[in-house]
Amino acid sequence: MERKRFLAVVMTVMMVISMIPSMVFAAAPSGELGGKLKIKGLAAVGVVVSADYAKVTPEGVTDEDFTFSWSRQTGEKELTQVGTEKTYTITQDDLGCRLVLDLTPVDGSGLTGILTAKTLEVAATEEEAKAVEQEAEDTQQTETADGTENAQLEETADGTEEAQLEETADNAEGSQDSENQDVDRTEDVQQNAGNEQEDDSQNTKGQPEETTEGTDDSQMKIYTEDQLQVDENGNVQTDGSEKDQKTYEAIATVEDSEDQICDFGTVKSDLEDVEAQYVQITNTGNENLNFQEISPEHFMVQDITEPLSAGESVSVWIQPREGLEPGEYDDMITYRTEEGIEVSFEAKIAVEGEDDSSDDEDLKPSDEPSAEPTETPDDSEAPSAGDNADASLEAQSLEVNTGSLNFSDIEENYTQANETLSVTVTNTGDGTVTLKIPKSDYFEVMNEDGSEAVSGIQIAKGDSLMFMVQPKTGLTKGDYSDTLIFESEEDSEVAAQVTAEVSVKEAEQEQITAVQADPESFSYDDLKEGYDTPEATTITLTNTGNTTVSLMQPYAEYFDIGELSASVLEPGDSAAFTAVPVNGLKVGNYLDSIQIAQTSSEGQEDVLTTIKASATVSEVKKIYKLSVTPEELNFGKAKEGYSEAPEAQKVTVTNEGNTNVTLNAPSGKNFKIGKLSATELAPGESCTFKIRPKEGLKAGSYTESVVIDNKQQISAEVKVQFTVKAARKAKIADPTDNKITGISSDGYTTQSKITFTAVGAGMDNESPGKGDVRYVPYNWKVINTNSWSSAPYTAAFGITKAGTYTLTVTFDRQKYNGSEWKNTGEQDTKQVNFSITQAQTVTATPTPQPNGASAKTAVKTGDTTNITPFVIILAIAAGCIVGVVVYKRRKK
Repeated sequence: MERKRFLAVVMTVMMVISMIPSMVFAAAPSGELGGKLKIKGLAAVGVVVSADYAKVTPEGVTDEDFTFSWSRQTGEKELTQVGTEKTYTITQDDLGCRLVLDLTPVDGSGLTGILTAKTLEVAATEEEAKAVEQEAEDTQQTETADGTENAQLEETADGTEEAQLEETADNAEGSQDSENQDVDRTEDVQQNAGNEQEDDSQNTKGQPEETTEGTDDSQMKIYTEDQLQVDENGNVQTDGSEKDQKTYEAIATVEDSEDQICDFGTVKSDLEDVEAQYVQITNTGNENLNFQEISPEHFMVQDITEPLSAGESVSVWIQPREGLEPGEYDDMITYRTEEGIEVSFEAKIAVEGEDDSSDDEDLKPSDEPSAEPTETPDDSEAPSAGDNADASLEAQSLEVNTGSLNFSDIEENYTQANETLSVTVTNTGDGTVTLKIPKSDYFEVMNEDGSEAVSGIQIAKGDSLMFMVQPKTGLTKGDYSDTLIFESEEDSEVAAQVTAEVSVKEAEQEQITAVQADPESFSYDDLKEGYDTPEATTITLTNTGNTTVSLMQPYAEYFDIGELSASVLEPGDSAAFTAVPVNGLKVGNYLDSIQIAQTSSEGQEDVLTTIKASATVSEVKKIYKLSVTPEELNFGKAKEGYSEAPEAQKVTVTNEGNTNVTLNAPSGKNFKIGKLSATELAPGESCTFKIRPKEGLKAGSYTESVVIDNKQQISAEVKVQFTVKAARKAKIADPTDNKITGISSDGYTTQSKITFTAVGAGMDNESPGKGDVRYVPYNWKVINTNSWSSAPYTAAFGITKAGTYTLTVTFDRQKYNGSEWKNTGEQDTKQVNFSITQAQTVTATPTPQPNGASAKTAVKTGDTTNITPFVIILAIAAGCIVGVVVYKRRKK
């Protein structure tokens, strides 16, 4: 009986223990992550920062639910991982950058999605960080005071930063969190597959180019790094919503106009000289625009015939139409597109008519009162000029007092005409004449006072005007004649003319006889006794005067003079002769004056110029001197084991002394020396021999001086150099070193962003030599094949269907040819398998409550204790109770 009681007590205790989890422990948090993740701590060097879960849903998440990734953002999209712990201490390397925290749920936690938070730019000190935060808060308060919402920078799916509105009022916090959860909720990638395919066509150069091989696009969508859309929780987003909406917009910009008005100002009725203005039309939408033809009433504009792509601009011209009547025109020019878009700008111009009233007044002399009072007719009744032209001009007549003006001859190169003649024009008609002054290329027409005469002068009936005429300056030799026509501006047939004539003669020149010698002197100062005939000196004689000269053959005592090339020289002509010291001059100094003369008309000899010539002959001393050319020879470099020695090079030995020398054969240690072409050298003579390195020299640097000596104990030497380099072995990369990094063995979900890097063997060979081999990533394939055009060989993609997949990367084998890497045509492939699981979606099941209370979720305490062991204990206890009951019944 005691055993039964003991067993009952044990079972009771076990039952009580098994009931504890259901009464005390709440359910662990699960479901999709949402809300706002924040970072605790100032963004300053040396500060420890950590994650803040205050606004993260579901409630009750703890550090144990996540893996941590701290990254440094060094550009718009460049992230470098710097830590994986719960906290991170900001370092000096983070200064000026922003820190990004990514939280990923651990496997088995029941949570899905990724949360991301970002700091402000890291400051050097906490004081500077506080100032930055205060400035941001002040900006937010200003916006809030205006009735707007605070803008919080948050990285969007495409990697850029945009402003996310967040309500500051406490009573709006709950509703705003709900809205943020809706925005952050991960959408099914498959829903946006079609829109993403359209975006793929806009891939920029350098991004992986997707190729389709007939696969099911609904199963998988490959994204480039720039195309992936990831929300703040790290989930792949495919809902294009606002981004994928088609927008049709355009604007017009007028050059040099802030008001966007093409203002042509005020112009005369003749519009041919009005320059066109230009307007720039810009497509500010994201779709092509197709413009229709337009034809404004008062302006001509350029049609846009080609489609205008998104973001592009085109410059079109606009110009007033010819034939516009006087008046002001202000039109709105509107371009319309087939898509229903209108873009407009304003164009205006004022056209003035011909004002004849002032001309009529000018026709009437100011000093004569009008014979009759005139009335100003209405504009609509004003007669045209053609109506009374005949009546007013028939009585006009002009006469001049002379029919010709004959000027005295002028000598060429005159600075001013020395004669002025007058002509008087008389109005012999019945009315006032407006005189038109004639224009001439050879004569100037001036007023009586010498000022320039201009058209428009009025001559009253019976009056006369005197004009002064003179030849223009600068006329060259020749005869000049011109008809000067004084005519009426009212009628060109009413005119009087006078003929002006002048002759410009050649100026008499003073006769100048002059001859210039070049050179004016020469000398031979280095002659040695017994010298050979040196090179002759050429003297050029030039007639620098203005008369013809007849030269006599020059002569000298100590020099041999050659024949003149010409004896008669016209002005500017030249002749030449040679001069050289005579042979056999003894030691001493010699001086000659070579006279250049002509015979005058009286038979006298006129000396035109004298040339000084000198020679110095000195005693000969024996000089022994040798020279070699070149003095240094460099045979370059060769690899050890070279099959052929470098080609031999030639050396020239020259006797620069004045005495014969006898040369000895030179020799070398590591170089082969050829035979001398001659051993006896007279002064000035040369001989040659060849040098080249010996075969089979070991690695090292070889330098020698090859000496050429002689019996006279003088020598010359040539320095020779040759380098033998140890043979270099080509670096052949092993294809087994080709690899794919970044693919996790733990697998991914349908919401994961999968990033990997292809590493080719030998890619780290920064100083390649001829024959080196490396492997370069060419393309990669999961379902579709994508190619790389250049480094970095990294790509990212997402897969929306669960299953097992294989990533294959193809590497091109390249060989260095001494100047660049070239494909050999061989390839190597590497593969890695990975799995995709369906992302979990947790649905809560309501539990009935006593007393008719409505269903509510269990209280979440934040305790993540696993209740499975307690359930097992409860089951064992229940089994024991049933066993005891059965046993007792059987005993009875």
